Amino acid sequence: MEFINMNILTHGDESSEIASPSSMYPKLRVTHAFHGKYVEPPTRSENGGVSAAERKRMQNQMQMVDRQVYWMKVAATDTIAGAQYLENTSTYKAEGQTKGKGKVEAEVGAGVGSKAQGRSYPSYSPGKPWTPQSARNQWMQLHPPRFDIKALYQVVEGDNHSMRQEMKAFMASTELFRPKYNISIAEERELAYKRLYAICNFKGRAGHFISVNDFEGENPLRIFAAHEVAGYADGSMATKMTVQFNLFGGTVLRLGKQGVNFTPKFLEEIDSLASIGCFGLTELGYGNNAVEMETTATYDSATKQFHILTPSTLAQKYWITNSAIHAHYCVVFAQLIDGNRKKQGVHAFLVQIRDHKTMMPMPGVKIMDMGSKMGCNGVDNGKLAFDVKAPQTALLCKYSTMEDNGGLKSEIPNIRDRFLRVADQLLSGRLCIASMMQGTSKLALTITIRYCATRMCVGKTGKSDTAILEYQLQQNALCPLTAKCVAVGLALQYSKHRWAALLPIAGVDQDQWREAVILCCSTKPLVTTTSEEIVRVCRERAGGQGYLSANRFGAMLGFCHAGQTAEGDNKVLLVKTAKELLIAKSKGMKILPDFKGYAEVLKSGGDVSDMQFQRALFAARENMRTQDLIRLSSAVKNNTEVFDNWMLRNSDEIQAVANSFSERLSLERMCEAEKAESNAGAAEILKTLRGVYAMDCVMRDVAYFATQRLLSLDQIKACKEELVRLNGVLGPQLPYIVDAFDIPEELVAAPIASDWVKYNSYDNQGENVSLSWQTNKL
Repeated sequence: MEFINMNILTHGDESSEIASPSSMYPKLRVTHAFHGKYVEPPTRSENGGVSAAERKRMQNQMQMVDRQVYWMKVAATDTIAGAQYLENTSTYKAEGQTKGKGKVEAEVGAGVGSKAQGRSYPSYSPGKPWTPQSARNQWMQLHPPRFDIKALYQVVEGDNHSMRQEMKAFMASTELFRPKYNISIAEERELAYKRLYAICNFKGRAGHFISVNDFEGENPLRIFAAHEVAGYADGSMATKMTVQFNLFGGTVLRLGKQGVNFTPKFLEEIDSLASIGCFGLTELGYGNNAVEMETTATYDSATKQFHILTPSTLAQKYWITNSAIHAHYCVVFAQLIDGNRKKQGVHAFLVQIRDHKTMMPMPGVKIMDMGSKMGCNGVDNGKLAFDVKAPQTALLCKYSTMEDNGGLKSEIPNIRDRFLRVADQLLSGRLCIASMMQGTSKLALTITIRYCATRMCVGKTGKSDTAILEYQLQQNALCPLTAKCVAVGLALQYSKHRWAALLPIAGVDQDQWREAVILCCSTKPLVTTTSEEIVRVCRERAGGQGYLSANRFGAMLGFCHAGQTAEGDNKVLLVKTAKELLIAKSKGMKILPDFKGYAEVLKSGGDVSDMQFQRALFAARENMRTQDLIRLSSAVKNNTEVFDNWMLRNSDEIQAVANSFSERLSLERMCEAEKAESNAGAAEILKTLRGVYAMDCVMRDVAYFATQRLLSLDQIKACKEELVRLNGVLGPQLPYIVDAFDIPEELVAAPIASDWVKYNSYDNQGENVSLSWQTNKL
């Protein structure tokens, strides 16, 4: 769209062409002998010429007119880029100049949105305030999209597109999923339950959105897709979902035997929430060292019962989601002591904790409500203590069964390996949490970027005529986070696919399954740490509006902090990642593709913006750090030194190995997505995102790259310059990138992401009581 030939039309016959002071309008033609006083006619010399001083005066007055035309553009309400302008007659006073009447007509070439196409546009008074919608239109005119949004959507959404669309449409169709703030904890918990119940009992074109049977079905990725979509609406609901379907239902399905521990009807009850469960692994005194838990399950050969006992306060099952209010059952992890008083390690038991009808605790079960938290108060976390007798069938017996002589028969001879097997559902749980957090990252970026594109602040004119997203301050903060969101999202997609592909060999080939362990243990910290950073920075970049509950950052931040430690503290999981990487390397396993020629690529002093140079750089860093950790580990002589080496002396090095692996995984997935994309525009935006991600990672770890001489000082300077340059390229496209996240307005549900001026035109009490104030998708 060319914004040229802006004519100020009056009655007269003389004309003079003067260059517009605004770069937005290359030419502005002025017709003299005015009927109004937009621009006073020039004082001419005897020979008819116009002096330089007169031309300067006219240019100054033309700048005032130009500003009025600019505000007409801001006021346009058509959502199509290149909105047109209706003839407008108005009275105004500009910068203390003379006032008068005139007609302003924007002449544009034949094209989008003209009156000939049947569209009408409201008249505009230059004194009328701008609106978020008109500001967004201005952004679209100044910065039209350079890529196919639908093509990028296909990349970032990954899988199960139709199921995701249907689930989003369902959640958007009902007021049940609208955020509510000034409510009690009891109301918040009931709301989270009702939302999950609605999702579980809605049957779409392809059946229910999520089922515990998906773990052994043809498409286990549906489980993770449902978690990501749930993350758009309610972190508490999503948390209850992951415990119900993954930790509780998935454990019953994958560790139990049909006909002994469960029936098909029981699985249907799990799917419909007719039977709600919880997962009793963590104890007050035993979190990351759960293998040493105190809870016991002592077998009585005579009665064929287990006595499940909580022997101390430290043995309380702690932080147990769903337990305080809603759960009927608990998968209780306990140290099994067989009928011969032999300790057999940790096993899982299915124990009923509430009566279905009365919802009162079962005899011998003590349930304590943990109360208010810093976030996710819709989750009913509780503490559990047991002194109960459970039948032999309570033992989930896929791998272990009790013999007539009271002994234990197990397919897994090693006690520690038994623990790893029974806790195996934590791996998919980490992918569930990462999926929920990825949804939260997309939501936070969508809200913030839409607001920044419609929040006008001081511009070159000194007036509030420039969106704050134009500022380099905002772009330097939001561009790297957007690129990181896309990058870790692609890493998450890869990890989910590999987990699903390796699932049939879980429990069969421990060496091959190690790849799934590494990917799950690295991806969860990668995504959840990124999500916390995104939400925190977005809240800051949204200014004071980010502090208002209705704009959702408070709830999202509480949710993200829960994700940092749920199902494995992030830092501890990175220790696990580094350990498994060293074992994999010792066995010749390749989790990521080899880059054997990286040294030669780096020695060539290549362009820091080149894909191959970036891949070589990340491969070199990961390899060098891994080799350093191997040398440190190989120097130890006994178990005491191993502990000291890993837990007391080299923590930074261990964390760095895992983080280098995770960032290389993300970069590799970005490169693959870019190379595989057939749409030229989408491939180009992926290239820009990849460049921003790579340069941002380099600058965050610049000390290592410099001290290890992987980059020269000139190359480091070039990396910084390239990051700034790419932020400037990516910044104008940010609103379209978050459009590709495809979150329905009803699920975004934050005033600042839509018509926040209209939202504030009434006494809203900080609540989103309805969506009537919302415009169409910005």
